[in-house]
Amino acid sequence: MRIRIYKSYEMPDLTLLLREGIAIPATAEKQKWEHFKSVMQAELKADLLSKIEAGNGCVFVRL
Repeated sequence: MRIRIYKSYEMPDLTLLLREGIAIPATAEKQKWEHFKSVMQAELKADLLSKIEAGNGCVFVRL
């Protein structure tokens, strides 16, 4: 399973981590998200993976 990473120019400090095959949440569609990178699950920290699963396949992270 791969995780797609999206960035928004409107909110540069916010990153969207989305499990591949899941649509961008309706609450976030208003912003223009640009695909930044895809990574394998093994490349992410375990706490981020658990947040993605708890968030129904996606999580917003402030960096």
